[in-house]
Amino acid sequence: MVQIQFPKFKPVVFKDRKGEVVLIRQYDHSKDRENLIKMYETFSPENRCLGLPPSTRIAIENWVDFLAERGFAIVAEIDGRIAGHCVIVPTEDGSIADLSIFVHQDYQDRGIGQELLKNIIEYARSVGFKGITLITERSNRRAIHVYKKLGFRVVNPEYEYDMYLPLE
Repeated sequence: MVQIQFPKFKPVVFKDRKGEVVLIRQYDHSKDRENLIKMYETFSPENRCLGLPPSTRIAIENWVDFLAERGFAIVAEIDGRIAGHCVIVPTEDGSIADLSIFVHQDYQDRGIGQELLKNIIEYARSVGFKGITLITERSNRRAIHVYKKLGFRVVNPEYEYDMYLPLE
């Protein structure tokens, strides 16, 4: 496995569609872990995708720890509460980033996911990744619309949608 030194992420502030101020910043595992776990513990079962996020606390803890160890993450924060989480994990050779993104149901349809994606895409490009992959359920129409809007294309529509965004 290739080890990548991830540079610092420059925080971004924007107003969501409800006019609330949202801070997009680098995830700090030592400081943010418990708040991120709390976000995922209250995640609605119907908003899970392909079994993620996990549903039990221990599984959420293990998953969050794995992502923090292997990848790079940013979070969307509103009034000190984590509203969204976006992470890229390098593939074995380090050339491609696998992406996961989740926005808590209390904050969906406000443009937060799109802003997280725009920022992680630019960050991945600046790090030197050749592309970004993701997998989503075929029924996740809202997310697929946003992914396509940002340049992702479906590369394997067999069961789920495997999507890819070239960065070069």
